[in-house]
Amino acid sequence: MVNMSVLDLAIFMRVHRTNRVAVAGDVSATIGQWFDCVVDPREIEAGFRRMLALGWLVSRDSGVRPTIAGRRHGRMHLRGLVRMMDQGTKMLDVARMMSVLNLAMIELDGEHSDDDDEA
Repeated sequence: MVNMSVLDLAIFMRVHRTNRVAVAGDVSATIGQWFDCVVDPREIEAGFRRMLALGWLVSRDSGVRPTIAGRRHGRMHLRGLVRMMDQGTKMLDVARMMSVLNLAMIELDGEHSDDDDEA
């Protein structure tokens, strides 16, 4: 199994959630908002290259789109985060985070008839 960093998971989720080709600058801006920090687009491009090499993303026009393999891998990591956080803790913040993670898992769980790389 290949490890996915928090940044990689965030990149993948951002790419997955858009209905068009994702570019590094836009992904960087969104992730910067999510984590309340500046994210260099070059870090996003490096993440794109890693995920392209692993088959989780595919090049499209001037950006990237997710693949079914990427969805499967992302789903596995999200489930791990949910299980990790659901260790009997019932704090409000944990419950809110669980809700967000569960929504993300639902997005990735849906059956997709084909990869986004197929025209």
